[in-house]
Amino acid sequence: MKRRFLMQSGISGLAAAFSGSALASTKLKGDEKMMPVDSVNREPGWEKGPVEVLEIKGVRIGEGRPKIIASTTAKTPEAFIALVKDYNNRPELDMIELRPDYIGEISGKEFAKLTKEVYEIAKNKPILMTFRDKTEGGGRHVSDEFYRDFYFDVLDNGKIDLIDIEMFRNADICKQIVAKAKQKGVKVVMSDHEFGWTPSEAEIIRRMLLQEELGSDILKIAVMAHTTGDALDLMNATWKTRHYYSRKPMLTMAMGKYGVMSRMTGEFTGSDITFCMVGGKPSAPGQIPSEEAKTILDSIHKAMYPNGK
Repeated sequence: MKRRFLMQSGISGLAAAFSGSALASTKLKGDEKMMPVDSVNREPGWEKGPVEVLEIKGVRIGEGRPKIIASTTAKTPEAFIALVKDYNNRPELDMIELRPDYIGEISGKEFAKLTKEVYEIAKNKPILMTFRDKTEGGGRHVSDEFYRDFYFDVLDNGKIDLIDIEMFRNADICKQIVAKAKQKGVKVVMSDHEFGWTPSEAEIIRRMLLQEELGSDILKIAVMAHTTGDALDLMNATWKTRHYYSRKPMLTMAMGKYGVMSRMTGEFTGSDITFCMVGGKPSAPGQIPSEEAKTILDSIHKAMYPNGK
């Protein structure tokens, strides 16, 4: 009896707490057609405000439709240069990601020279440099110290606009790379990749806010969707981060067949860049061909803003 009484008391108290919370956080509008509105959502002064648009080479990240980016997957310096030339000639691509982890045992200094060469080729497209470790879906596994030194070599001797930093490297090393990038005027994309699963909505938000705290200019997370529900969790976390927590541009995606829609709905949820496939070679599962992606993204933008924005 005592246990039953305690359970009933607990349930009653919990219900009262939720009831009080609801009454405290909402108010009725004068228009009878309106539902009670959460003050953190719609009342003036509670919104985070407009996105901090990042403009690089005339490309405004955080404004309009999501910008389309493609990764290099070449395995030799010669093929790498040829691929950048091809990407530069594709009007649907807004940005290019350079991936040294695919090019054998190339050193930071060697890759820095390559970045200077391809930067001249792709003068009008923002260049993002990413060394993706094998543990996060990349082509090569390296130590945290090698990773830092490689990035320092590129920042000191190469030419790039943005740099991707894996957030779960050693924290001090991450901070060192962020500081060096800021010193060189290079924008930071802090990133996290989960190829096995999808974290909870709250955990996705927590990780992106940690990226912002560490100095990231663009917040990035990629998760593996095993159901359409996983993709919806990622999309909802993106929307909440945009509307409640951060003004930073974002790059979020759910990978795999169940996550395809997340790559195309960024203007709706708050993801400002989307990775696409060129030449039938995806750099991650679930990517859409770049030409088709542009048509889809443009159609969504026109439907959302028929009078222009």
